[in-house]
Amino acid sequence: MSNEDDDKLNRLLAGKGSIAERNRIAKELDDDRLQIAAPYSPQAKEELERRRHERVVARMRSITKETGKEHEALAKEATEELTYVDPYRINELRSLSCQDFDLTKLIELCEELNTCYKHRCCFAVAMLTRAIVDHIPPVFGLSTFPQVASNYGGKSFKKSMQHLNASLRAIADSHLHSHIRRKEVLPNRTQVNFKNDLDVLLAEVVRVLK
Repeated sequence: MSNEDDDKLNRLLAGKGSIAERNRIAKELDDDRLQIAAPYSPQAKEELERRRHERVVARMRSITKETGKEHEALAKEATEELTYVDPYRINELRSLSCQDFDLTKLIELCEELNTCYKHRCCFAVAMLTRAIVDHIPPVFGLSTFPQVASNYGGKSFKKSMQHLNASLRAIADSHLHSHIRRKEVLPNRTQVNFKNDLDVLLAEVVRVLK
């Protein structure tokens, strides 16, 4: 309710103005059923107070609802930002019933990857991502991930896998095998972010094993 509406209600409660004016204001405030018969009618004051209270409560509920949705959206955004492997994808892996492959290790690697990414453990993120891509090839009937990148799937899938194989492998190897140096620059989340390509790979695992 606006300040102007509040002022109008106060005028009605104070019995200011003519009866006709007060009735007009009441109608403007959607109180057209309220007809004030006397300037200081207790019934009129009680009714106005009740309606004012209802409006305030309704407005507060509306604000709370809007704020709740805002917080929910922000929480979802924050969760997505701090998650490397989509939790839904991990749940898909969990739901698979596969006799040929035990997915326990793959699921645990994904969980640990999310934990490391959330806490900015970027060295671990690079190494775990590489561990995941090297762990998966037997699902596609192949021995190594370079074979997957070169020989498996369609054009779009190969493009994503080749990016994983080249860029991820180079970055992970540089952190995994480099010797101590006089000066260092630490990796950040941007450098080790292969979320999209990794999700394409995991989605294909889910599809094949369904």
